[in-house]
Amino acid sequence: MKKWLVLFNLCFTVWSSFVHAGELERIQNKGLITVSLNREYPPFAMQKDGKLFGLDVDLAHLLAEYLNVKVKFIQPQSYDQQIPKLLAGESDIIIAAMTRTIERGLKVNFADPYFEISQAALVKRNLVSDDADSYFDLLEIEDIRLGVKAGTTHEIFARELFAARALKLYPTAAAAANALIKGEVDAVVADSPFVRVWRATHPEHYQKIVALLQPVTKEYYAFAIRPGDQTFLNWLNLFVGEIKTDGTLDLLKYEYFEQMRWTRQKTMPQKTLTRAQFLKNRFVARKKAMIEKRRKEFLGGGDHYE
Repeated sequence: MKKWLVLFNLCFTVWSSFVHAGELERIQNKGLITVSLNREYPPFAMQKDGKLFGLDVDLAHLLAEYLNVKVKFIQPQSYDQQIPKLLAGESDIIIAAMTRTIERGLKVNFADPYFEISQAALVKRNLVSDDADSYFDLLEIEDIRLGVKAGTTHEIFARELFAARALKLYPTAAAAANALIKGEVDAVVADSPFVRVWRATHPEHYQKIVALLQPVTKEYYAFAIRPGDQTFLNWLNLFVGEIKTDGTLDLLKYEYFEQMRWTRQKTMPQKTLTRAQFLKNRFVARKKAMIEKRRKEFLGGGDHYE
């Protein structure tokens, strides 16, 4: 009996390894990868005329192109459904501006990060001083009503700093920001990219709402997959490294955060660059930085050199 039990465990282990190791093959054989996206989180995931677009959407399409498969998107109603739906097999990967955390890492495998962010906030201008610039300035507001997207690191961080009664939960950051405009809350906390874009696309609210963008934390967005498939994870890390080094990620950041052609709102005029010009400028800047670094090291790390 013991012999058969050992044999069964061995066979089960081999079978499990075979199943997990074949995730990339399974996706390619199926010809489809199912990506779980954020729900209305500019500029990472948005919808216009019934079509999805955004930085995360572009990355998903590029990833699918590399795999030579089609892409299908799902958008869970609430953010806390992202991981359960992945583990249940309803998606193959989460590309949803998801912050890597130790707690989430117990449930999923995270690829290398592709975007650095900080906690930030939008607040009624009359509630803070003129020099207010960071999330922590919200701590000075008595009886604050704080809007936050449920099931996110924003909620976790806010609960560490504010009384539970101060928090009002919303399904999306955009819904929380709308609540701020309507006067339902005094401030909204979210990731810095969302706050930055919201400020740039809502100039009509400048006089009443201020963005607090001074970095107070350092966090990272990353793709998430089911645990157990090292081959898939290694390939994703290679993919992230490639889009960083070849300029793709920088170009997307430039398009979504500087040019902002995706919005009809008026923003500060930006110089239009072609992809070739952008990559050339980026290449030159990197080379100059490398030369500067080497010169300083050669001369003993001084601030200046002759």
